[in-house]
Amino acid sequence: MLLFRTINTAVKIQEVAQPMTQFAATVRVVFQRSAITAHTTITADSMMSARALLSHIYGAENVQLVSPVPTPSAIGEQTKTLSASELQVKSMSDRAKQLNQQAQQLKARQSLARAQQAVAKASKPTLSK
Repeated sequence: MLLFRTINTAVKIQEVAQPMTQFAATVRVVFQRSAITAHTTITADSMMSARALLSHIYGAENVQLVSPVPTPSAIGEQTKTLSASELQVKSMSDRAKQLNQQAQQLKARQSLARAQQAVAKASKPTLSK
């Protein structure tokens, strides 16, 4: 009996050390002579386990895609909170980029208009007396 408790404790520690991951899946569901594609989620310890569970539920040939769902903590790690001065600098930098892009677009439109005028002038028939 003591051995069983040791194994059970080890399993609980494993579950805490490596939390379960949620996976999004696209599966094919056959229902009364027709098939539809459905999206579902499943919680498992690895992608291989998720695929095995889905294959058991829906059939191996009906599991089309399995991918991990990003956790909120992973999303938060990528986003850095900026201070007020950093936000101001970023805003000014973004505005400068926007103005430079607008200037380039204006120059391109002016160049296009000049080229169109040159083509129109060149294609006019000249009258000779």
